[in-house]
Amino acid sequence: MDGIKLLLLYYDLMCQYWKNLRRRFDPNPCLEFPKDKIIKRAIGLFHVHGHTDPCFPRYAPNFIPGAGQVDGEILESLWAVLNMIHNSIRRMSESHRRETLDDHMNDSNWKKMIGMGMGM
Repeated sequence: MDGIKLLLLYYDLMCQYWKNLRRRFDPNPCLEFPKDKIIKRAIGLFHVHGHTDPCFPRYAPNFIPGAGQVDGEILESLWAVLNMIHNSIRRMSESHRRETLDDHMNDSNWKKMIGMGMGM
């Protein structure tokens, strides 16, 4: 992460999760909390509206300089497509299920990549 000065962290419950985040890093020898970074916190637009009124101006990406117009929910938008294959993967072995999910996610990424220049 050399050269990266600003981090934007999205989480559905960032208002509560952030309170103890640094303490969660301490007991784990494999994690180091970034000390030389500016960390801005955000809650995706889908979830922030369900929070208390003070959370909206604090955590909505609309009010975070540099965040752009992003909802922060890309993983959840993939679930709708993956839900369509749940019956076929239900009885697969774990390794076969993982490979099938990987194939479907890679297909989604491929479609996004080739559609980038077309305004999709």
